[in-house]
Amino acid sequence: MKIEISPLQIQIGNAKSGNFYKLIPIFQEDVKEELGKKFPIQIETKVFSGDLGKEFRDESEHTIYLGLGEKDKLSFRKLISHFFKYGEKILNYDGMGLEIHIPKALSKKFSADRIAYQIANTLFIGSYPVSVLQTKKKDKEKKKVGSVYLKFEDKSVISLAEAGLFKSKVVAKHVNGARHIAHLPANYFTPNDFVARAKEIAKEYKLTVKVWDEAQLKKEGLGGILAVSRGSELEGKMVILEYKPTKAKKKFAIVGKGLTFDTGGISLKPPGEMHEMKYDMCGAAATIHAIGAIAALEIPIHIIAAIGVAENMPDGKAIKPGDVYTAYNGTTVEVQNTDAEGRLVLGDVLSYVSKNYKPDYMVDLATLTGAVIIALGHEAAAILTNSDPLREALFKASEASDDRVWELPLWDEYGEDLKSDIADLKNITGGGKGAGTISAGIFLSKFVDESINWAHIDIAGAAWRKKKSGTQFHGPTGYGVRLLVDLAKELAGK
Repeated sequence: MKIEISPLQIQIGNAKSGNFYKLIPIFQEDVKEELGKKFPIQIETKVFSGDLGKEFRDESEHTIYLGLGEKDKLSFRKLISHFFKYGEKILNYDGMGLEIHIPKALSKKFSADRIAYQIANTLFIGSYPVSVLQTKKKDKEKKKVGSVYLKFEDKSVISLAEAGLFKSKVVAKHVNGARHIAHLPANYFTPNDFVARAKEIAKEYKLTVKVWDEAQLKKEGLGGILAVSRGSELEGKMVILEYKPTKAKKKFAIVGKGLTFDTGGISLKPPGEMHEMKYDMCGAAATIHAIGAIAALEIPIHIIAAIGVAENMPDGKAIKPGDVYTAYNGTTVEVQNTDAEGRLVLGDVLSYVSKNYKPDYMVDLATLTGAVIIALGHEAAAILTNSDPLREALFKASEASDDRVWELPLWDEYGEDLKSDIADLKNITGGGKGAGTISAGIFLSKFVDESINWAHIDIAGAAWRKKKSGTQFHGPTGYGVRLLVDLAKELAGK
């Protein structure tokens, strides 16, 4: 599967030749001094005063001035959100390049490597075409795309900026890779295709790869994956990729939910938005692309990336409400709702990795509950964790990556309604719809060894969007790849 990072070429330095626009960010405090003589009327009448996000164009010199607002009020996230739009805009420049000036005041306020990393990231991600199956490409996709130059006024920070740009090229490739496979419909990307994509990543970065088909799943006793995949003509799978650098001191496991399509099974979903259930594999997509990025960046930490992949379909063989299965760790589970299937798959993979790899840290990513969208919308993922050190590392990684997280509690009281009359657990709570994200996290905790620093990350809201917002376009976002890369870096240093 050929996945290109983006049509853009980005480098540090001055535009060498050819036609290009200049994009010059400017703080409010500097507008009068820097532009007053050249544009006295416009500045005096406040046509442009440097307000955050406002543009002033000098078409005679192909220059765009971008207001940054007041210096002491500018946050890094606000800064990046206003660069994000240029990733899409540059596709309409018909071969014109873009030279982005980074004034000393900006690289002094925020580090040069962070600026280069995030600006390049937003441009790479913003310019990535998602109309992969359209036979008639839009005109802008046929046009020649110009190069982008990041011109730092402070020459002493160039090496830092180069490092940030290198990281961005690696990470954006894998964010867009995760977005690409999530965007494909379920008839184009099946559990078998997931296995093939994982093998491609393993080959590219010399990772070890193991694949369990249904015969192996039965032999090993992974009853959760088997229960979910029973209604599909396509076999469920478990795939494990492993990156083990010689300097690694810590072992970090990442587990991803990979439902390539989720009808809800016998507990059938309403038809209105069922087509969006091709996105129910975004956790696994982020997992396999994150390990690729971590390996490419040579972060010194031992990574185990494990995914459970399946389709949840209604069929004569499908699991029924009230059925009981036995999970890998021996827990019996009463399935009261077949549409709460992701936790069955994750439970098996979590318990398998816990027992056989004994990681120091483990996180799982899953589009698990609609309840998390009610709680947090599409702006952040929910985290639930048993570990203070992992919580701290997650929030640091979130700040660095711009993949935002927010914590929900993992209190025992929420698990009382998961007790079954006939089995060890049931897969949903008995009464009402309250705290659905938390009860799902409690369910998963039953499959994780208590000695492991573990966090559940519910990405159901953050994994895809219906409209643009902040630093995210509509459709699949690739959420989790950037977070996991920075989390691996944090944990490698602990």
